[in-house]
Amino acid sequence: MNLTAWKLFAVTALLGSAAAACFAADNTRTIYLHAHRGEPSMAPENTVESLKLAFELGSRMVETDFWLSKDGTMVCLHGRREAKKLWGIDKSPSELTLEEIKKSELKDPSKYAEKYAKCKIPDIDDVFAAIPAGKLVELEIKGYGESFARNVDEARKRAGMSVKQFVITSFNTSYIKDFKSKYPEYRTAYITSMKKGDKRKAKDIIVKAKEAGASEVAIGNYRNIDRDFVKQIQQSGLEVGVWQVENLDDLAYASFLGVNRICSNYACKLRKQYRAIKNLDMQ
Repeated sequence: MNLTAWKLFAVTALLGSAAAACFAADNTRTIYLHAHRGEPSMAPENTVESLKLAFELGSRMVETDFWLSKDGTMVCLHGRREAKKLWGIDKSPSELTLEEIKKSELKDPSKYAEKYAKCKIPDIDDVFAAIPAGKLVELEIKGYGESFARNVDEARKRAGMSVKQFVITSFNTSYIKDFKSKYPEYRTAYITSMKKGDKRKAKDIIVKAKEAGASEVAIGNYRNIDRDFVKQIQQSGLEVGVWQVENLDDLAYASFLGVNRICSNYACKLRKQYRAIKNLDMQ
């Protein structure tokens, strides 16, 4: 058995019979795989370099996080914890200035390949310039403000991008509703997480999403929902995505659920593993 065959055997063994059955459940559907903050296992998350890498490795969409900063700059960062861990900055992104963003340096560049040593925190123009023609971006609203929606639309125009390249998302339905009221042409998605013991039903998610004007729902902790839960949401006219899908077993369950899209921290790796399994003639 050569090395490639052994790898395929090992991955298949990890899937197990239940997971394999999930793959077979609906194998003619298209499921869209999106790269969470780029390719964070290879390049610093939410940097231009990480986003570009995701596209180079085959992603059709990247997920990013944006805050309206202290001086009105649109900064691409997930939150304070990531700012401290990755950049050594013990501040909320909302407290940063453009000067601090441009002077940012990785706290520990040795964690990544040398070519990523000089990465910096990007602003919205940096990020939009990294999106190839025809590719897509999920823009999650983290820190909102009066000028947030206008800043996004103006940056999009400066970059020569189409509205169709965007999905605007947030856990906060008031942010989605306000953005949508100002720019109804953008697609929007309501993000939620179904932690263990969550009593909400599919209809509760539907009501929340539709009140905000969202056309999609993105669900975390998706192992706590079933296929009927997803089907009810889809039958209401909303598309359903799940996050994070990190390995083939996760992918099998997401496929079983019948979701429209998935988000992963390991998009390239997951794509390669799936294709290896898909092309395997196992008898």
